[in-house]
Amino acid sequence: MNKSLFIKVAGMLALIILMSLAVSYVNNVILERQRNQNQVKKDISRSSANAQTIIGPVLAIPYTEDYIERTEDYTEKGVKIQKEKAKSRESVAYFLPENLHVDGGFSNEYKKLGIYKALMYQLGGIVKGNFRLPENLNISPKYKDGVITIQPAYLGFGISDTRGINGKPTLNFDNKTYKFEQGSHINALGKGIHALLGHIESDVEQVLTFTFNLNLLGMERFSFTPLAETNTVELKSSWKHPNFNGSFLPINKTIGKKGFTAKWTVSSLSSSNQSTLINALANSKNKNIRQNLESLSVGFVDPINVYSQADRATKYGLLFIGLTFVGFFIFEILKQLRIHPAQYTLVGIAMAMFYLLLISFAEMIGFASAYLIASTSCVLLLGYYLSFVLKSKVHGLTFSAFLIALYGALYGILASEDNALIMGSLLVFGLLTTIMVMTRKVDWYALNPQK
Repeated sequence: MNKSLFIKVAGMLALIILMSLAVSYVNNVILERQRNQNQVKKDISRSSANAQTIIGPVLAIPYTEDYIERTEDYTEKGVKIQKEKAKSRESVAYFLPENLHVDGGFSNEYKKLGIYKALMYQLGGIVKGNFRLPENLNISPKYKDGVITIQPAYLGFGISDTRGINGKPTLNFDNKTYKFEQGSHINALGKGIHALLGHIESDVEQVLTFTFNLNLLGMERFSFTPLAETNTVELKSSWKHPNFNGSFLPINKTIGKKGFTAKWTVSSLSSSNQSTLINALANSKNKNIRQNLESLSVGFVDPINVYSQADRATKYGLLFIGLTFVGFFIFEILKQLRIHPAQYTLVGIAMAMFYLLLISFAEMIGFASAYLIASTSCVLLLGYYLSFVLKSKVHGLTFSAFLIALYGALYGILASEDNALIMGSLLVFGLLTTIMVMTRKVDWYALNPQK
């Protein structure tokens, strides 16, 4: 290969690496702004509410057992005597719902702090179901001649962040109305609310129904932990970009222009929640076992996260600067032009500036509009500059058309995350094919770019 051509190619590769370092610097700026965004989300959650997880309800019926403890002792003379001492044992019988139905709708809005924002939701829901209580509540004396006394019952409901509760929900239990109070009163449920129900005694098996409204504020994600024998959850929202995950996926869902609807049906046979919770309730030291329970979850996804999109765009920085330089070099070879390394450098800097313009505008006006402004600015600047460097307005317009196609292809890759790999592969293969066709008759040994 001609020595001057080799030096030219080596210098171009060095410039590509140098410009890639500039893109890496821009990427660090993007990641820093993303960290700021995440910190703002934490600040907003501290002043409003975080992601919500609800669990329950659980019916608790405390009781006491009074009994006589009998012991034997001996006097100093060795006479055997019996002593009796009155004692009392406290315990709680817990009951999980037989059927549980949650029906809710979400509204969404952004909360902003400066240029950063967090996606919030407001749930308006109804929780209803029933408890099936066995005869005598399955409570029997543990000691001989023990006497059971049933204490006032209460119903506990776990809510991970009670700051998100709007209004004062009331409970309708067995056709009677009760007020909720702060705290779940059941250690295993963690934070939440509870309602005092008074005495519940059951000489025969009976079914007690309940219902209450739940208006709950949260951030980005809502989760529900099914505890009943049969759990049905129906949720809907005008948000068009839900993310369903967790241990259970919807059995039915529709996602369209008007939002989404989803329905879950979870049986106790498909979940270990009941046994896990019952074991936790039996161990009073286990204060919070939510992380060990299985939940269904729906997240509200921001479809265009400007930071993640811009970060993905910079991942293609090396490829796109390299392709631009290759196109520039092909023009130089085919048109027998002399292009100075300083001109390559200026073109590379303009390409790197695209990413800085992209994130700067995206924070203000959204990713799509920012991409249009940043790419248009770079295409116009490079088209104008190259029309002089290539000594032809036609060549400048041709190269501008190449850049438009390149930026359009990048946007298509970014907008279609699932198909990004195949689209990127086809783009590179197509450009390689074009270059090979255009240079198929070039005698590389005879080239001298200094002419």
